[in-house]
Amino acid sequence: MSATYSGDPSSSALDRLRFILGDTDMKAATLQNEEINYAINLYTDDVSRLALLFRQMATNFGIKIAKRTLGPQSEDSTSRIKYFEKQAELYEKRLAYTGTPPLPAYDGEKVFYVGMMTPEEG
Repeated sequence: MSATYSGDPSSSALDRLRFILGDTDMKAATLQNEEINYAINLYTDDVSRLALLFRQMATNFGIKIAKRTLGPQSEDSTSRIKYFEKQAELYEKRLAYTGTPPLPAYDGEKVFYVGMMTPEEG
């Protein structure tokens, strides 16, 4: 498995997604090229890809990095995990929004009939 980044997000979909994800430090890459390419092949739009990849980054941090303490200093990955989860939720909400409200279900009893507005004689 490999992790590469050219430094030019316009050069490929992989580099563009790495740039948006903020996963550009190849010495400490969170995702491998193969994982990002999986998302690229699975979905045709970046919103779906980013929702999946941010969710995966949150999962990776939850598994790989636990709380570390060295003397008086400590590092906890909880805030980073929450950030990735929040980003994943943001993109997942974008997927759910279509811009068109759902149509209501008209299953009620009919209250109109032919001729109801015709004045009665009498």
